Amino acid sequence: MVRVLHTGDTHIGFRQYGLEERRKDFADAFLQVVQLAVDEKVSAVIHAGDLFEDRSPSTEDLLATMHGLMALKDAGISFLGVVGNHEQKRGVQWLDFFEELGLAVHLRAEQPFELEGVPIYGLDFSGRREIKLPRCQGGVLVCHQLLDRVEFDGELRFEELLQCGARYILMGDYHEYREWRERQNNQEILVTYCGSTERWALDEQAERGVNIIDLSSGRLDRRRLKTRPFLYIRADEDPIQRLENSPVKDTVVVVYLSSSRWNIAEIEKLGYERGALAVRVRDLRAPQESEVETSIELEFGDVDRTLEEALARKNLSSVAREIDQIIRDLSVADSHIDPEVTALLERAWRERS
Repeated sequence: MVRVLHTGDTHIGFRQYGLEERRKDFADAFLQVVQLAVDEKVSAVIHAGDLFEDRSPSTEDLLATMHGLMALKDAGISFLGVVGNHEQKRGVQWLDFFEELGLAVHLRAEQPFELEGVPIYGLDFSGRREIKLPRCQGGVLVCHQLLDRVEFDGELRFEELLQCGARYILMGDYHEYREWRERQNNQEILVTYCGSTERWALDEQAERGVNIIDLSSGRLDRRRLKTRPFLYIRADEDPIQRLENSPVKDTVVVVYLSSSRWNIAEIEKLGYERGALAVRVRDLRAPQESEVETSIELEFGDVDRTLEEALARKNLSSVAREIDQIIRDLSVADSHIDPEVTALLERAWRERS
């Protein structure tokens, strides 16, 4: 019996909302996956891309990743992966580096890796370039692409994917769990997205998890990951009342605001007073309904506090607030500000599209 753990989109190194706590959350989620693989005694962990949030992970994130990979090696568990769009570099990839150290296998389309007699093929992220699917002789295909079944403009057509010859197609890039079972040439084909291991975007409300797949029987079992709690407050709810009556300490609070009865500053103030790690407000109101803010009065003294109070009175978008946090965070090196802001804007654009 060959059992594998299918994961992906771990995005190690993501300082979500500019917070060090969230960076640690993403690394911890990966290590939780490693421990789960050891506990389940799987033959391999198959990672479907976006191991890292970007092309230049920090030393801390590289160390956390290597600790996880070494723990898998010590347990006799192979780490097999493909490269996602977030970490993809020109030339040598991080997976190639780990492969040189004997900690991972960079899966290829032209030459499968044999896992206890099962061929495992891999296809790195191709973007909107022409995607040339490998001709698989059964076994498993791992790739990091959006299917047209999950996104209208997905780069890869589902029906074409079914023709590749693989019995199991393990996907990454889409952050929610999905599973399809189709018949092709008198054979059942499993296509699945494992989803991300932490909530990378505000609207990713479902629980995070991984797939445990028996490559002999085709059975798929979900395993839930324990991640930081998010409190979602719907647009038809009273955000003040929910915050006053809900446990919010160390949670990420997400408020969908559709009424001008409340303003963003008072919602954020109450959330932080009650111990929330972060408070994010999605302003769904029409532009004319958004409150008009008064002018800013500046008194000399604690400049950071003055700026925070002034910005709190401005009806800034959540993205603008995150940019402000990155710029004023002394732990972020000057040389990293531009890449972090650029990555943030790319994520914001993708969430809106």
